[in-house]
Amino acid sequence: MASELPEDLKPSNEESWSSGGTADILPRERALASFDVDKMSAALYGGADGVKRRRFILMPAASMVYPEKYEWTREEMMMHSIEDFIAIHKDFVEEGYRPERDEVGWMSEMATQTGPMMPHMGLFISTVMGQGSPQQVMAWLPRALNFQIIGCYSQTELSHGSNIRGLRTTATYDAETEEFVLSTPTLGSMKWWNSDIGCVATHAAVYAQLVIHGKEYGLHVFMVQVRDENHMPLPGVEVGDVGPKLGDQAIDTGYLRLKDVRVPREHLFAKRQHVEPDGTYVRHVKSKDPKAEQLAKRASYLTMMQARSGMASIAGGKLSIACTIAIRYSAVRHQGFSDAQEGQTFKAAENPVIDYQVQRYRLFKHLAIAYCMRASGNWMTSAISELSQAANATDDGDLDAKTQDLVNAMPEIHACSAGLKGYCCKIAFDSMEDLRKCCGGHGYLANSGIGLLAADFVWQVSAEGDWVVLLLQTGRYLMKARKDAMQGKPLVGLTACLEPLRRPDFVPASRRPREPSSVQAVMDPAYLLALFEFRTLATIVKVGDRLDACINKGLAFDKAWNQCAVSIKAAAEIHIQYFMLRNFLDVIRRETDENCVEVLQQLFCLFGLQNIVEGQGWAGILSADLVSLAESGIEQLLESIRPNAVALVDAFDIPDRVLNSTLGRKDGNVYEALYDAARNSSLNKKPVFEGYERVLRPHLDLDFLKLRGGVCDELNSKL
Repeated sequence: MASELPEDLKPSNEESWSSGGTADILPRERALASFDVDKMSAALYGGADGVKRRRFILMPAASMVYPEKYEWTREEMMMHSIEDFIAIHKDFVEEGYRPERDEVGWMSEMATQTGPMMPHMGLFISTVMGQGSPQQVMAWLPRALNFQIIGCYSQTELSHGSNIRGLRTTATYDAETEEFVLSTPTLGSMKWWNSDIGCVATHAAVYAQLVIHGKEYGLHVFMVQVRDENHMPLPGVEVGDVGPKLGDQAIDTGYLRLKDVRVPREHLFAKRQHVEPDGTYVRHVKSKDPKAEQLAKRASYLTMMQARSGMASIAGGKLSIACTIAIRYSAVRHQGFSDAQEGQTFKAAENPVIDYQVQRYRLFKHLAIAYCMRASGNWMTSAISELSQAANATDDGDLDAKTQDLVNAMPEIHACSAGLKGYCCKIAFDSMEDLRKCCGGHGYLANSGIGLLAADFVWQVSAEGDWVVLLLQTGRYLMKARKDAMQGKPLVGLTACLEPLRRPDFVPASRRPREPSSVQAVMDPAYLLALFEFRTLATIVKVGDRLDACINKGLAFDKAWNQCAVSIKAAAEIHIQYFMLRNFLDVIRRETDENCVEVLQQLFCLFGLQNIVEGQGWAGILSADLVSLAESGIEQLLESIRPNAVALVDAFDIPDRVLNSTLGRKDGNVYEALYDAARNSSLNKKPVFEGYERVLRPHLDLDFLKLRGGVCDELNSKL
């Protein structure tokens, strides 16, 4: 629920000294909806049971409303976050609750605060569960779940991020003491950007290069205690916070330096391998199937893939919050006379800003992106969950048919998780920032909730892989898939669109969908999907041919790749957009409520058409007539979506306590909330500000001020 307004502010339908006169606006907007909001929420969250489950999970935080949080210091943010997180989760843990795949994402989306416990729960515990042996899980997991130890995920280094294989932290085995000696031997090898290591964590899951008797065994994960019972760093451990960031101040993002820190042999995460006392390295894969061996070797990257998948899903959730605030406020805010003729009284009716076409386009475009992101986030979360189960199956023997299929799909899932995380986080931040601008000057206030939402989110554009680097990873997979298709090898998933390349006489233009002749035809979801699929095919062919040409001229592959990298990145974005559109259409096809289907199709078409008008890679594919039809289609969609706008953000089912926004309140009482927040600002707690006597009073004309607004001598002499 929204924070309660004080008694001297009385929301109503009419403007007055104590009312902004907006209380009736959002109820009127909701009455315009052509669909049932609860059914739309069910479409977003896996049915009515999913909605109930989601509300149940979020219920313990219902009373945690903090309108004053925008005034907190960093340390206050951290303390509130830790206290509330433990209060919410500890009872659940003690009752044996284990979150399912969607539920962790819901918690992250709906968190009113960030803070150190989120990486502890989301990354550290996932690493323990995914990489620990049964004995290690038994020893570490209960303590982590009950907050008896606090952990961080320690992978990124000061000079290494996306190139995981190039990490420089070392773990050298000492057979005499049966210990691993961990070091960050150079300045650049110190762990950096490790969330919750700065002040809070007691332990770290440290990624390091395993070296035994001089031989390198690649990247492995080690449990390292970093602080003692008095919360002081252990010998050889240096930890600290990296300093204030652009946003997300509640998390003590930090650094970790290790100088010959010894950990027991038993602290190598040993689900899939261990080291014998004499230094013999032993893998645990029982199956002789090479695919099982391949999956087991890559299993250490699953936590990273899960993190990327989660970030892609959270991007849709955070963008949903921004859409909710901006659309509700745009319905409430009135600006510009409905009748602009001369002679109108200043009290004449004004237009809601949502009725200006440019504003409407900006709002609804981002709304369509949010819905589309949610569909792909759900797909990715499910795929990663199944892949994790498949990875666990490799420990038990030979692979069944389903697991073999998942192993075959792993490169695609990895490529999609990378590209989706990169693209969704980038576009979500860009959309949030544009939505903030849609809120005008009030959006600049911290208590609007929308500006700091973007600032707190922006780090995710770079975390767990910079968005450009991740898209290039997707591009590398696409270039390989192109080669596979040309060589007649099997293709899986979304790369099936490259099947036509099997034919040696293939010409891309032969797959071009027939151009529509009407606006209605261009808004056919099946046509739009076919058009996006064709663009993906044509772009990959064109970029792949350029790459081959560079190599044929004698360039080494890496130099040829770099020469084509801008086009390869663009091809990856184009592929991800097709991927998202297809996932969105799958959601629509599964929906049974006709009213919901109609509105979802409108959002689907707006996502597609705005990309035709604004997107890249369409040169040579679209005619001027088709672009004109797309523009006309957008105009129609803006009119069609308008009556459902408020209901569509209501369907996200985001409570006011999560929005924590003066502008996005469900009751629409925006001006009362803005005034109340201003009165409660910390600068207004004292009648005279603290620096007055020292920095201001010496310069003021006190005699002039004593007139208290009266006429001064200079004016009297001129009368």
